[in-house]
Amino acid sequence: MKVFILALLVAAAVADDDKIIGGQTTSPGDLPYIINLKRFGSLMCGGSILSANWAMSAAHCNAAANSLTVTAGDYSLSANDGTEQASKVVKTVPHPQYNTNTLENDIMLLQLTTSIKETASVTFAILPAAFVDPAVNSVCTVSGWGNTQIVGSNYPDKPYSVDVPVISNADCNVAYGGDIYDGMMCLGLLGTGGKDSCQGDSGGPVLCNGAVHGVVSWGIGCAYPDYPGVYTRVSHYISFINSYV
Repeated sequence: MKVFILALLVAAAVADDDKIIGGQTTSPGDLPYIINLKRFGSLMCGGSILSANWAMSAAHCNAAANSLTVTAGDYSLSANDGTEQASKVVKTVPHPQYNTNTLENDIMLLQLTTSIKETASVTFAILPAAFVDPAVNSVCTVSGWGNTQIVGSNYPDKPYSVDVPVISNADCNVAYGGDIYDGMMCLGLLGTGGKDSCQGDSGGPVLCNGAVHGVVSWGIGCAYPDYPGVYTRVSHYISFINSYV
């Protein structure tokens, strides 16, 4: 079963397998490109800030625009850091070919009502050139506010990051029985496991070589040795992004 890496904290029950596993807490300012996406004030997904009025997340994080808030420059979810910039959402733009069955094209843009300014705590994400991807075995950093426990739930107040290597789509397709498409990329420790993102981190950034190359999308379980994390391959969607941003 394919599992979205989504967290609706408005729900009473939270799946036991949602977490960034094997990572470490970050310090203020470490992730100036990350945003969090809240629905009715509760954390739902992560994402990246692309420009003054546009952010990026996963299409499976889509919800009614008037229910959503994007916050850049956030660190502690429970405290006012003095660096936050929050905005309501004018509209959501999921990729027009997003497929809920195959999970292809799991990328979404969000148009913001309030302009976000670059500061010491907020910088617009650098994106890769079209169809330019990190090499297999390159180590990328996945970040988010997802749960940090394998058993039970413990959503951190501050974002975590984990460094995970890129796996070839061919190897990933062996694990997933052909469900990996060109617009997806995989990260993980095949045969070992222990480092991964999961529910609560959906839409969040995958930073490789200084650019956001991935969007947290889906996987079977979390940090399983035989099932890497699956991410949207941003380089395949540069034309889509540029048509709005």
